[in-house]
Amino acid sequence: MAYISLYRKYRPKSFVEVVGQEVVVKILKNSIINNKIGHAYIFSGPRGTGKTSIAKIFSKAVNCLSNKDGDLCGKCEVCQLNFDDEIDIIEIDAASNNGVDEIREIRNNVKLMPAHLKYKVYIIDEVHMLSTSAFNALLKTLEEPPKNIIFILATTEFNKIPATVVSRCQKFDFKKLTNKQIVDRLKYILKKEEKNLDDEVIELISNLSDGGMRDAINMLDQVLSLEKDVITVDDVYYLVGDTSEDTIFNLLDCVLSGDIKEMLKCINNLYEEGKNFVNICDRLQMLIRNIIIYCNTKSYFSKEYEEKLSKYSNIEIDLLLKLSEEIFKLINDIKKTTNQKIIMEIYTIKMTLLFKNIEEKAKVEEKPEEIIEEKEEIEKPEENNQMKKIKINNALSSANKELKEEFLNKYKILNEYVSNKDYNALANLLLKASPEVVSNKNVIFTFKNKLEIVLFDKNEEDIQKFLKKIYSKNYSIVAITNEEWLKIREEYISNTKKGIKYEYIEEKIKTKKEKKNTELENTVEDLFGEELIKID
Repeated sequence: MAYISLYRKYRPKSFVEVVGQEVVVKILKNSIINNKIGHAYIFSGPRGTGKTSIAKIFSKAVNCLSNKDGDLCGKCEVCQLNFDDEIDIIEIDAASNNGVDEIREIRNNVKLMPAHLKYKVYIIDEVHMLSTSAFNALLKTLEEPPKNIIFILATTEFNKIPATVVSRCQKFDFKKLTNKQIVDRLKYILKKEEKNLDDEVIELISNLSDGGMRDAINMLDQVLSLEKDVITVDDVYYLVGDTSEDTIFNLLDCVLSGDIKEMLKCINNLYEEGKNFVNICDRLQMLIRNIIIYCNTKSYFSKEYEEKLSKYSNIEIDLLLKLSEEIFKLINDIKKTTNQKIIMEIYTIKMTLLFKNIEEKAKVEEKPEEIIEEKEEIEKPEENNQMKKIKINNALSSANKELKEEFLNKYKILNEYVSNKDYNALANLLLKASPEVVSNKNVIFTFKNKLEIVLFDKNEEDIQKFLKKIYSKNYSIVAITNEEWLKIREEYISNTKKGIKYEYIEEKIKTKKEKKNTELENTVEDLFGEELIKID
């Protein structure tokens, strides 16, 4: 018998077997139970999260002759049929059938009644790949669909679907699966296959899959194909073409130690191995995040991993946050360039020298001029804190529930920019925030931790422009932690009860003076040439 890949073998065949997507499954089952079947659905979300699987289950469930609580009975002739052989359930790949002729053929066929089943179902995968003319051809059918016809449009890039199509469909958002959900499923598959893997390897596969169950099962399939007695995490990294943990630690060590030569050698090796520098930067960002967590919590990671992190415990948190900011900028610039290696080298040299300069500055005896400069640097945080207080005051002075509701309703649009290379970093950052207070001019955002606030403050101008693109108005914005907000909210309620009013204070617009790092610019120019250098 021909080998069946694990992701096909263990693909869910009923709603009860679906891992995650509980909200989507519940709504679809209720629509079947209450006989409220829509004519068109959009399943939107990251790859490998169950869109096509649930579409196939739903197409059978609506036709099941004796469904149980909205799920397949598993016994009737509909449940027993081979999905690929049923002419009333048509699956179309829009990536290879994206022209207007294919859609016109669908328009002609929908006029025909189902041959065997109650509903004829069209599943159009990667629907965002359809051409503009094809979408226009599909639009009329979605607007006035014949009876007993259901369309399920699956996509990983919802922002590319025309609004006219979206408005005629019920939209379901598929979320990434949690690490626990993926780990539990992988262990279930291993048990069924009578195979064993270390928990560390299973956890790594789950982490690398980035919330996609299909990717995780495919990685598991590759790992098991090695047929080794003991499979290590390095085996997994090698198979998926990712970078080993030791290499990421080494790269960070080069930055922290100021060893530019070794760092460039490491980057060159990664380049020759064809590694993805965006993934490497993500891994570096994650390592810095883990160091910060380790320095501020107890027993969060495994003992073995905490031993690796312990050597970084003496590094100032502010320095780690500065590195994280630079990596954040680096990721954005890598996505925009065709020469990832050059940008990677420039930024890592910049990080190395910045770190080196900060350490040396702490050791060198200060000169009078330097004392003045440092005094100015000390005053800046106070100025920033004062500006934040003014923005918070102004937001509270004219806070409005209706404006907040309008703001939140439109805030969902951010999901459409997650896959947009120009805005994905800002969209992802804002999606981690909670808009707590909204007025005509001001918005207060809250975050769970200070790392996001640092990134928010550093990119405040870009965030304002991004919000203007969405809301067509300028907002003065400020970010604080959840803990800070609880105290501010408590004080606001207390003052309101006492009759104390918050008056609007005019906000001063600050202009930033450009500073140059002479040592950094000279070093980079010597290595790469002046014409290639542009440092933010």
